[in-house]
Amino acid sequence: MRYAADLHLHSRHSSAVSPDMTLEKIALQARRKGIDVIGTGDCLQPQWLEELSAKLIEREPGWFSLKKEIDREIEDDLPSSLKGKPLRFVFCTEVHCAPVGSGRLGGIHHLIYFPSPGHASELAQNLMRHGDLSEGRPSVNLTSRQLLELTLDIEGCHFAPAHVMNPYFSSLGSEEEHHELAGLFGELQPRLLAVETGLTSIPTMCRRISSLDGHALFSNSDAHSLENIGREFTILETKPGYEPMIAALADKSAPRELYKYPLSMTRYFLNWCGHCKRAFDDTRCPSCRQKLITGSRDWLETIADRTEPAGEPEHFLTLLPLIVLLAKAFGLTVKSAKVESYRERMLQQLGSDRYILTMANEEELRRICLPHIAEAILDQRIVGSRSATISLKTSSPSDEQLTF
Repeated sequence: MRYAADLHLHSRHSSAVSPDMTLEKIALQARRKGIDVIGTGDCLQPQWLEELSAKLIEREPGWFSLKKEIDREIEDDLPSSLKGKPLRFVFCTEVHCAPVGSGRLGGIHHLIYFPSPGHASELAQNLMRHGDLSEGRPSVNLTSRQLLELTLDIEGCHFAPAHVMNPYFSSLGSEEEHHELAGLFGELQPRLLAVETGLTSIPTMCRRISSLDGHALFSNSDAHSLENIGREFTILETKPGYEPMIAALADKSAPRELYKYPLSMTRYFLNWCGHCKRAFDDTRCPSCRQKLITGSRDWLETIADRTEPAGEPEHFLTLLPLIVLLAKAFGLTVKSAKVESYRERMLQQLGSDRYILTMANEEELRRICLPHIAEAILDQRIVGSRSATISLKTSSPSDEQLTF
């Protein structure tokens, strides 16, 4: 079966995350977006792990759903087209490896996956002496390799580098200046589950780096707010359950599709001014003249050991989220009542955002949508498939486009 998986997001227990990121609201939004399997996020945080354990029940081995009485309340808030569609949770977290001397913006983020809350609790016990787990994304005084070792010591747990080319907090980011994964993980590198592209890279970028050759790629939203759930996700062909899903994620040859947010609308694809909070196609900020943080586009040219991607990159499509596409089509903001009500009508009559953006046929779209909106959705599927040949001179995004 094919499952849309978004396996990296955060709860209200993480800093810089919306207080609306509650379990019930995450579940509601995931179903509206068309996500089938969603990560819990932050499951080492004691209060969140306690809540997850109280409100989730195992349905398939390692896959969990909301208990029936809670799920029924969510069903009441769903459009009729989405009622009865199951959602599964996977226990996961992001951990910040910050050895002594890392500095305020130093260290590296990694993703860890667990087959049960008990496994998460076991790792939490082992990490308590290395950091404060009260933060949803805990910082631990460990190297990346040390965290990988502790993860692998618990059978069934898996580890993946997060947002691999983000300038900050990533394994191949410009601020840490690592050029390959072996320097971080040594002979344990083959034990990595997969590598997360993050918002700032696409498969054709990653496949120019030979140290990623042995690893499959996957994409997730890294959502800090409800509206960003599902902005990136991965389609996996797998049997239901944690172990089959893990096997599908790890197998580079297994069928998968990555759905990506547009690079030109992300904060750290181009070079970034931390003072002016803007991205520029330059090396110094034209406003304050400070040296810019090197974004993933330019950093790739430093660390890539190929001029072209090797092999056949994972199939991927670049798509604007539905609410953003509608806002652009109407010339309004995403918070506009007109945009929100129009999206709601589409959900009622067609299905989830994912169905509308990727699967609804032309006849369905033209029957329900205004002509220019149907055209925009259909055209995006064609244009998005050309992202493998993106220009390396993408123009600087406007302020309202910038996103985390």
